[in-house]
Amino acid sequence: MKILSIILVSPILFLSQLCGGEGIKIGTLHGQLRFDPEIIVVKKGADINLVFENQDEMIHNLLIAKGDSKQIDKLAEKALALKEKGLDMGFIPKDDSIIASIGLVQPGEKAKVSFKAPNLNGDYPYVCTFPGHSLSMRGIMKVVDDPSMVTLEASKAIPPSGNLKNGVIEVGKTPRVVRVHFSGIDSGRSIAVGLPGGFNYLFDAENLHVRTGWIGGFINVNRDRRGRGGGLCSILGEQFTSGSEPFPIRVGDPDEVPKTKFLGYSRSGNPTFHYEVDGVKIEQSTTGYPYSKGLTYTFKMAKQKEDIFFLFDPEKVKLASSTTGQVEKGRLKVQAKNADNFLVSIISLPQS
Repeated sequence: MKILSIILVSPILFLSQLCGGEGIKIGTLHGQLRFDPEIIVVKKGADINLVFENQDEMIHNLLIAKGDSKQIDKLAEKALALKEKGLDMGFIPKDDSIIASIGLVQPGEKAKVSFKAPNLNGDYPYVCTFPGHSLSMRGIMKVVDDPSMVTLEASKAIPPSGNLKNGVIEVGKTPRVVRVHFSGIDSGRSIAVGLPGGFNYLFDAENLHVRTGWIGGFINVNRDRRGRGGGLCSILGEQFTSGSEPFPIRVGDPDEVPKTKFLGYSRSGNPTFHYEVDGVKIEQSTTGYPYSKGLTYTFKMAKQKEDIFFLFDPEKVKLASSTTGQVEKGRLKVQAKNADNFLVSIISLPQS
């Protein structure tokens, strides 16, 4: 096995690994929703033994398919359409394009699959189709006659995180987290999060919900910097509604405004917000919804004795999917036995 240099296969900077009939190992970058490596090179027709090791704190799967990025989009959509059957099927849909797959792998665990590499040279994408992960968790399996002859060129197309020019904060390979004040948003505890891949959102640490999301550029802090702090920042990119009201997570009774406490956030990998709702400690992370203007939330908490509710405005957003629960009139009810780890995806509806 030989480590090669770097190539740009998509807007994400990929690492490569050379393999000619030997075992392949694919891991994850902790908290970043990315595979490691994001390119593997194999010999045409070789017997492949693939080990997928999940070094992240989230559940992931892996499938390799024939086709291009549009085909991967279709597979991710089919995985979402599995809904409540998804967990049982590992969010691996049935499709003739799939060459090999590994179902859901828990954090800190590994799984393996053996298969024969295609007999046709080319690029074969791999992806995690767990809901909300396919936007950034992608890679390429390159099939060639002689892997030792492959030369991969370096690329500097992606600027490093933290590049600041004329007040514009850009997002590179890692997420950005910035305390901000935006025009038209009155919370004094707003935290802007920029994610690799172009999805961004604003978390309200006072009311414990995502105020808004946007696609494209991150933020401009020029007025804040010129005023030496306290100035209004600007959202860059195309904004969309989150359809969320204050305190969307409720414990036991969805109609009762809870007692809450913000406990801070973690910057490691994909930012995670920590807070308390009626004494229940909750961890919330967010990713972009890969097919539309929307977001996917992941909630984690200890085993519960009461049902958990997620509230949203059905006139502003559509609940695209959830790993569990029943929906009625803007409320997702998650039974206590399933509430320790669940996922919700919302899509912004056009507003008049």
